[in-house]
Amino acid sequence: MYLIGIIEDDVQLRKTMENYISLQQDLSLVFSCNRIEKWISIRQDAGIVPDCILLDIGLPGISGLDAISIISSYYPGVKILVITGMEDPLVAWQAMMNGANGFLLKPFRLAEMQKQLEILQSGGTVLEPETMTGLIQTARNRFNANGGIERFQEFGLTQREIQVAELLLAGSSYKEISTVLNVSYTTVNEHIKNIYKKVKVNSKMAFINRVSGKN
Repeated sequence: MYLIGIIEDDVQLRKTMENYISLQQDLSLVFSCNRIEKWISIRQDAGIVPDCILLDIGLPGISGLDAISIISSYYPGVKILVITGMEDPLVAWQAMMNGANGFLLKPFRLAEMQKQLEILQSGGTVLEPETMTGLIQTARNRFNANGGIERFQEFGLTQREIQVAELLLAGSSYKEISTVLNVSYTTVNEHIKNIYKKVKVNSKMAFINRVSGKN
């Protein structure tokens, strides 16, 4: 049984998700509320820790973006599926950096929600191609000095290695890179080893200085 929590202030959408979950044999609703402050007040009474929380970004009071880290501190390891009506890659970037595991863009079909829950349950990360492209572009925009991507190509990096390098330079941790690119931590580690070898450095700081033209 996959345990679900809902934090969504749209009453109709919240009720629709509640009803859908109640009809699924492999899903069980642990709690449902309209804002983070309410969840904090009922958290201990609920008792059961959810496997996944459906979290709206545009909540009144404490925002969904700020709530991601709060929820993760209470429920280490919980999956957070962000519900948003905003197609802004900066919002997606911030959510992923805060610890979100995927996105549901409003309006969405319940079958889509079910599919994404199944992916999270199996240990995957839910990122649509458009969201992935936006995240990579955000990272790229954060590092555009001294030729940016052209400098990566000078070192003979592959396309995937360039994506890893862009995220690394944007300040992402190995874990965050693995989430954004939907690959394992071990794979990220191997990519970074190969990047350092090609750039002829042995640390992140040396890498940043080298591709920035400081060395």
